[in-house]
Amino acid sequence: MDLWQRLEVVADRWNVLRHPFYQRWSEGDLSGEELAFYAGQYAHAVDALAAASRHAADVAPAELSGELSRHAAEEEAHVDLWTRFAGATGCEGDQAPLPETADCAAAWAAPERELLPTLVALYAIESAQPAISETKRAGLVEHYGFEPGAGTEYFDIHVVRDVEHAESGRTLIEQELDGADADALVAEAERVLEANWRLLDGVQRAGH
Repeated sequence: MDLWQRLEVVADRWNVLRHPFYQRWSEGDLSGEELAFYAGQYAHAVDALAAASRHAADVAPAELSGELSRHAAEEEAHVDLWTRFAGATGCEGDQAPLPETADCAAAWAAPERELLPTLVALYAIESAQPAISETKRAGLVEHYGFEPGAGTEYFDIHVVRDVEHAESGRTLIEQELDGADADALVAEAERVLEANWRLLDGVQRAGH
């Protein structure tokens, strides 16, 4: 089994579309308060993803830094899109992270990580986002009174752009794989995906 097959196995193991919280989202079973609480918690993950993208650009060699800097700028701009979504749910201001949320943000941002494991972490997160974003967007419109626009723009963009980000990330990873520790890379992917699942555990348990 090669690296990409192993990453697919890990992605399936921690596929958050099977998490009870997202299943309830799709079924229209969340209260407005739960949706707003989630928006405030996941904002920390959005910030961490932007930080990880910027870190990749900062530690990359010159020939990769331009592409990675553009990616980082995009993710930083997406923080504002998430803020608009959060506002549409009724979430106002910054929310203190639950322990599970803080753990997820730390796993995603991980400023101590070297370039290749950072690229793998980003790939693991972003390759899952198109399906997740499509499911969330559909639920918002169908069950929670959202109209396509400012409240759904974060998801509208991630349905498309994270397909492209994952493809470019895979290309960059393949360029850096010579001599890499595949077990460590798979473990890094598992770490960030499990952390996302645990974030949802915390939100579900809080039950706001």
